[in-house]
Amino acid sequence: MLDYIRGRVVSKSPTRLILEVAGIGYLLHIPLSTFEKIPNHEEVTILTQLFIKEDQIKIFGFATGEERDLFQLLLSVNGIGPTTAITILSGSRVSDIKDAVAREDAKSLEKIKGVGKKTAERIILELKGIIKEMSLTLQSGIETGQKTLISDAVSALISLGYGRSVAENAVNEAMRKLGAITNVEVLVREALKHKT
Repeated sequence: MLDYIRGRVVSKSPTRLILEVAGIGYLLHIPLSTFEKIPNHEEVTILTQLFIKEDQIKIFGFATGEERDLFQLLLSVNGIGPTTAITILSGSRVSDIKDAVAREDAKSLEKIKGVGKKTAERIILELKGIIKEMSLTLQSGIETGQKTLISDAVSALISLGYGRSVAENAVNEAMRKLGAITNVEVLVREALKHKT
């Protein structure tokens, strides 16, 4: 999988970025939030998500892991494709979208261009549990090292083929059982016992 691209910014617009890497120009589709964070004509590292369809290959780029994580969550919602997910990310800040979902505030989501009532309700229905769980994890006072450990363990389970929500639930269960640990391998092994 294409995880990131590091290269020089050739040009950028609110929805597109061209990065030159070893003489090759890569076109990345980006949200407005990423556009605002990228300096002109400098070398940058952009997190990526590759999307392959029958007739096209697109690379979506993000300045932060938080943006890419929300993009991936939005893609898991029935009926939302990458173009709509990028539009949603461009229409509001990541924290505001997560907050609206956690509060089940469909009206706030409907204010984003391209999001109607049914789409807003579907986003809330399918993501509220995941986003609330993520918020609880962050608010529980876990130290930075523990947050990294949890993130690494979730990524490991996803790479093994488990869905994000299953992986996050399994890791959270494993953390509750093990308490404070510093070894990702131990956490992943325990999480594999809790997957559902």
